[in-house]
Amino acid sequence: MKQKLSITVVLLWLAGFTHAQTFDPVLAGQLQSTIDSIRAANNVKGISAGVFYPGMGTWQGVSGISHPGVPITPDMEFAIASNTKLFTAVLLLKLAENNIINIDDSLYHYLPPFNNIDTNITIRQLLNHTSGLDDVISVPGYPDSVLSDPYRVYTAAELMTWAGPPAFAPGTGWEYCNTNYLLAGMIAESATGMPYGQLLRDSILTPLQLDSTFLDVYDSVLYTIAHPWQGGMDNNATPRVAMNSAAGAAGAMYSTSGEMLQWYNALMNGQVLNANSINEMTTFVGTGNYGMGISEAIIAGRTVWLHGGLIWGGYNSSMMYDTATGIIVCVLTNQLPATAFQIAVQLLMASVNSTVGINENPTLPDPVTIHPNPASDLVHVRITDQIPKVISVIHPSGQVMMKSTEAIFSISALPGGLYHVIVETDKGIFVKKLIKQ
Repeated sequence: MKQKLSITVVLLWLAGFTHAQTFDPVLAGQLQSTIDSIRAANNVKGISAGVFYPGMGTWQGVSGISHPGVPITPDMEFAIASNTKLFTAVLLLKLAENNIINIDDSLYHYLPPFNNIDTNITIRQLLNHTSGLDDVISVPGYPDSVLSDPYRVYTAAELMTWAGPPAFAPGTGWEYCNTNYLLAGMIAESATGMPYGQLLRDSILTPLQLDSTFLDVYDSVLYTIAHPWQGGMDNNATPRVAMNSAAGAAGAMYSTSGEMLQWYNALMNGQVLNANSINEMTTFVGTGNYGMGISEAIIAGRTVWLHGGLIWGGYNSSMMYDTATGIIVCVLTNQLPATAFQIAVQLLMASVNSTVGINENPTLPDPVTIHPNPASDLVHVRITDQIPKVISVIHPSGQVMMKSTEAIFSISALPGGLYHVIVETDKGIFVKKLIKQ
């Protein structure tokens, strides 16, 4: 707890100098080159990205198009999908601060019973995904069912009738589940008598002047939304009403990269929640290292708080907060398959490595080694006390050159040069450099 509070104090001190600083033009050029090269290498339609660097300020960059003839601009809005969950978690924590709810209250205090939903599940178990509930969006044929009537407005209560039998008893396991956050939104409405969207705007969006951030279907769209692409198809003509009303408090929000940086900066600097709530939010549990609306991962030996999101139609988002430096990264794309996480990792590492003395965290030993390095053929990725899931070899442009689930693999087909190897394990994500001879 003391470490988390000290980070907040340091960042509050740094934030006071932000507007007096100028973002390093060399780093800005490197960040822009990164998103340009990744977009070209992966044929991504459009990217809106940003980096907040304490003491230096904010960089925003865009690359690509919304649709033919219309380039991405910094003020364009993208669906942030599951990054909505952090807004919902913070809203519930604020209600708890005001003694309107208690996060250890059970569902039966606020909601009627639903089949397959244990009314003894607590709000805490919803927010950290330990409820064991079935995910309503995993119902076979979910997208087709929702899009069969694209103008229909779904209610969260209606979606609860789709929930199947639970995966485990409440509090005995961990599994990411959108049902949890749909219920959390219902609890906020029941406890206050106000619509979720209005609570969100009154409690968070308006006080932080997040004018370009909104809950789709229920809020007015004031600015331009980037067209969504999936499978090479522009889906802008498909109405968003059914899909986003079904996503609700679990994934229906839109924002810009600039305002997402503003949101994370205010939250992490103690401008939204009190210290106790921040500690609750960042108490990570389960195999997903999940807190409340945010998770924790180890990336290149660094402790990073993060969340991602994707939603049918063509949007992908990734947010990252480096706990040692306070650097914040946001990446929004208007295309699926998803690439936002890979882009965010590259922007984070470029930002961290630009500052002498903070590119290594001695308190977090790196369990990953690559041998031989340089290499011409077989490479052995050695991982101490962790289980490898996926090993990706990334070209500096951001293109994924190969993936392996085995610790020993051949790189003989790759051109010579420098690569980044992203190693995903059961305990974190690590980034190493590899030279192909």
